[in-house]
Amino acid sequence: MIDLHEIPDYEGKQVIVEGVVTEHRTTTYGGQIIEIKNLDSKNSSKTIVFVEGETPVEYGDIIQATGTVQKYKGEWEIVVNNERFVKILRKWSNITFPLWQLAENPNKYVGTNVNVTGFIDRKYDAYFYLVDSEEQYTVAVYYDSSRFYNFSQGDAVYVGARFVYDAETMRFVLSAKEKTHSISVIKEE
Repeated sequence: MIDLHEIPDYEGKQVIVEGVVTEHRTTTYGGQIIEIKNLDSKNSSKTIVFVEGETPVEYGDIIQATGTVQKYKGEWEIVVNNERFVKILRKWSNITFPLWQLAENPNKYVGTNVNVTGFIDRKYDAYFYLVDSEEQYTVAVYYDSSRFYNFSQGDAVYVGARFVYDAETMRFVLSAKEKTHSISVIKEE
């Protein structure tokens, strides 16, 4: 397995890489383009994985891909000739992060789906502020208000959302607007 920053050294060779999915889309020809970034927050290398076929990846999944290194339109990419050679090592929905980890390492998580827990500090029509139990870290959570959510100020909640940078407000936020995203109240036992 090689690190993403080493890809240019392996032109024409088969490699195995791992990374976090930050983008993915299906091409008009039925292939899939997946952008991954390095798992290490100190090394922000990214690359494109072109898959001949389609895989069920989501933003924030950690994947392993086996393919051949090539340059396409001036950019390095890994070409995977069969979707079986893309393994999902860990689904984003199975990992929960504390708010302090997002706050102290935003570049590691930006563009990916994450799960966090906290308390609803202030609630508005289409967003609320999520705060940790020590009230040290806060993040705005934007959600689709047309979906039924039964939560209120003060509730402990579990939030599955995309961690993004909002250029308009110049801050990182959680966007819970896709069908795989969720907001649920944590029930006390």
